[in-house]
Amino acid sequence: MASTLTYRAEFSAGWKTVLGGTLGTAFGISALPFYTLGVFVKPIAEATGWSREAVQLGFAALMFGMLLSSWAWGVAVDRWGARGVALVSQIGLGVGLIALPSFATSLTGWYVGWVVVAFLGAGTSPVTWTRGISGWFTTARGAALGLALMGTGFCALIAPPAVTAVIALRGWEDGYRALGAAVLLLALPLTALTFRDSKALAAGDTPLPGADRKAALSDYRFWLLLFVFAGMTLAIAGLIPTLVPLLTDRGMSAAQAAGYAALVGVAIIVGRVGAGLLIDRFWAPAVAAIMLALPVLACLILLMGAPSPLLIGVAALLIGLAAGAEFDVVAYLTGRYFGMRNYGFLYSIQTVGMLVAGGFSPALFGRIFDRTGSYDTALMVAAGIFVCVPPLLLLMGRYPNEEEMA
Repeated sequence: MASTLTYRAEFSAGWKTVLGGTLGTAFGISALPFYTLGVFVKPIAEATGWSREAVQLGFAALMFGMLLSSWAWGVAVDRWGARGVALVSQIGLGVGLIALPSFATSLTGWYVGWVVVAFLGAGTSPVTWTRGISGWFTTARGAALGLALMGTGFCALIAPPAVTAVIALRGWEDGYRALGAAVLLLALPLTALTFRDSKALAAGDTPLPGADRKAALSDYRFWLLLFVFAGMTLAIAGLIPTLVPLLTDRGMSAAQAAGYAALVGVAIIVGRVGAGLLIDRFWAPAVAAIMLALPVLACLILLMGAPSPLLIGVAALLIGLAAGAEFDVVAYLTGRYFGMRNYGFLYSIQTVGMLVAGGFSPALFGRIFDRTGSYDTALMVAAGIFVCVPPLLLLMGRYPNEEEMA
């Protein structure tokens, strides 16, 4: 009963910030470019003559830009709070996406454009949203993070079909301009109305419990988290944008394939909320180890010569469930094992590791296709990762108390 009352009290105080975090992640740099990449790959390749690998390396350039800039955005969140960083960076992300087609006069320009998007928009990554939300929640933190980060699922559900329609009518350039306009005209004003820092976390006004940077960076658990979630992102981020071209290569229409991509989005929403509720009640590393292993079955299904529509749907659901458990679990574990004192800095490093792995993964899958004519080898590599990597989380040990974090 006490736990239930605490849940209600925390959500009563912080629900607007959770809503703002959901909107922010849905229109953030970790969602919009990634979940729409699959529907842009073939139109851009056909319009420019670039290979699929070359087009997908634009996403790697985005991740390189985030590698250079995300730590600074994380420090800014720790210093000045999440709200201001979120609003400023949303403006930057919208402007960057609108300007992106103007850079694409050459492959070099294409890559430079993505680096610019990263520098301007990296403050819209989950670091910002989860830091703001964590200030409002303790007992219900897992559920709150899951609800907020399910915004990526809404993006995966809505954005691929919507952008596919824009590309069909107006071309790929206007597809990116539409994404930027959505950030500025929808996400920005709604975030301004809903997203707030708690008094405890606003601008570092009060000392917060947690490990200092040196202690956290010398702790094996920090690097274990980085390795596991970077490895998982390498596999999942290769599968999601590959799904649409893989299915269209097998004769499916672009609209039908985008429908399966949207199904991934539905599963991400379920995975976000489900993982959040479970990690509030059970040991989070075990929950994550189970959920992150699910896509091995998806890889086996997609390796079949002609799986039925039902099986393809099952594969999409399993991929989405694992993707849904990624960012909210690593956010939760970072806070539980290392506290909130340097959360923005520490989680930004975790996020950079995941995003760099995710940035190169689509290009890696694209290279495998360009060289072999299929995605089978990539699917087998991903299956191996899903089998071997998630169990490593069981080495994390019990949650430390505040005195042990200091």
